[in-house]
Amino acid sequence: MSTKSWFSAPNATLKSSAEGIGKLDGLPNCDIQRLQSVLNTAVRLVAGASRWDHVTRLLRDHHWLSVKQRIEYKLCMTVHRCLHGEAPRYLADLITLSAAATARASLRSATSGSVAVPRTTSSPGVRPFAVATPRAWNKLPPPLRRFDSADTFKSKLKTFIFVKAF
Repeated sequence: MSTKSWFSAPNATLKSSAEGIGKLDGLPNCDIQRLQSVLNTAVRLVAGASRWDHVTRLLRDHHWLSVKQRIEYKLCMTVHRCLHGEAPRYLADLITLSAAATARASLRSATSGSVAVPRTTSSPGVRPFAVATPRAWNKLPPPLRRFDSADTFKSKLKTFIFVKAF
């Protein structure tokens, strides 16, 4: 195994296993910390850093998002795919633009590209997909929500979350 593939293996594994990370919203903080510990170990391995090196600098230098930021990123990407017809129908049916909701059509938020957040009766630590994704999307600045191209949106979204974090 070459040196290059040895160092790229943890990154590829994390990225492939993170595809379903949108399901992690609502996990208890202790579970998120366990996942973050795995991510921290992986970035230290890729960077060739010691166990005692500060991980924040390593994450920033390698342009990696923390677990919570990665969850936010995945939720926003899912909403973008739903709004642009690139997501499965069962997901797209859960996302409604505020402008499309009759009761909200006259509100200022109807033109900002925000999505309606349905009311829920679930307990406070449990946020279903239909609630978590609109909340994450509505936290984005309106200019960022207006990108139609998935590649452009993906790049701008990661930059926005990365700059906000570091």
